[in-house]
Amino acid sequence: MKRFLLFIFIILLTACSPQTQTPPEWEREGWTLIWQDEFDGEAIDPNQWEIEIGGHGWGNNEWQFYTDRPENVRLEDGLLVIEARDEKFIRRNYTSGRLKTQGLFTFTYGRVEARMKLPYGQGLWPAFWMLGEDIDYVGWPSSGEIDIMKHIGRQPTHIYGTVHGPGYSGAGGVGHFTTFPAGTLSEEFHVYAIEWEPGEIRWYVDDNQFFKLMSDQVPGEWVYDHPFFILINLAVGGNWPGYPDDSTIFPQFLYVDYVRVYQRPEMAAEYQNLRGGPMHVGDIQISVIDATHGWQALASVTVMDEDGNPVSDAKVVGGWVGTVTKGETSALTDVDGTVKLLSDITEKSGEIIFCVTNVSRNGYTYDKTTNIRNCAKVEH
Repeated sequence: MKRFLLFIFIILLTACSPQTQTPPEWEREGWTLIWQDEFDGEAIDPNQWEIEIGGHGWGNNEWQFYTDRPENVRLEDGLLVIEARDEKFIRRNYTSGRLKTQGLFTFTYGRVEARMKLPYGQGLWPAFWMLGEDIDYVGWPSSGEIDIMKHIGRQPTHIYGTVHGPGYSGAGGVGHFTTFPAGTLSEEFHVYAIEWEPGEIRWYVDDNQFFKLMSDQVPGEWVYDHPFFILINLAVGGNWPGYPDDSTIFPQFLYVDYVRVYQRPEMAAEYQNLRGGPMHVGDIQISVIDATHGWQALASVTVMDEDGNPVSDAKVVGGWVGTVTKGETSALTDVDGTVKLLSDITEKSGEIIFCVTNVSRNGYTYDKTTNIRNCAKVEH
């Protein structure tokens, strides 16, 4: 009886003892997680990613048409799946997928990583990369491009890490590569990452560093000390990878288990303080400005948070329609949350319209469904 009571006591004592909690798998010593997508939902989160659409070659003579169809981009069994298909679609003979966080999430410095399994075959070109947030202002390559992972099917053992900037872009980009046994990259998941600091970027695969680049090692301006956004895509064909041939098997798949962004604790605390929630266009007006040889329109756009407070330093992007189709199209809001943009001058009478197409700021999400309106017009 005493043994039985002792046995019961031990069981109860064990049950009541503090349990050691297993830390989340995304915890990383010395880093604070500031953004992640584990792809565990039913559909791609539109507050995290924009799915791009188009088949214009994307500056590289690519052959695919990017779509937002589930046939090309979807979540499946806890993975992001980008599927490249051999099929006619609009003007192209292949389809695939491309996602970006532009206008939804940008960051400066930290560690960004993705666990991925790559496609294989001649002409396939998967990529995990970043572009400078200011690309709409300054263009490419002045915006900067950081290729965290690029892979081409004709080199099935190679992983490349590269930067592109003014004076060293395209084939002249500065980078390096690492190699793996044949079949490894398309049969197994690997974690591709960079650690990014002022004046320095380091590239890793499975936490093994294979390249480090300092600001004094590029043959032009170092353009990587400002916010960047993330892209993931699977291209078919292009100047660098070449094009599919009779040996290429379709469909091909790029699998992404997760994407995570970390910063050092002191920097992450600053980022968290910037997180302001939803924002929207609270007001948009347009007026006439007389000029020496004609007239022009002045668009005033005010960005507000969900409480009606002005949001400063938000990038407003838009376009002109009507009698004038050119002019200033983007700028940052001032302390009052307002940006003013001028159209080109015209001598013609008629109607000019300005429409906001996107608003972005670190820590905020753009909720265009709550805009007072997207466009304003004036006649003269």
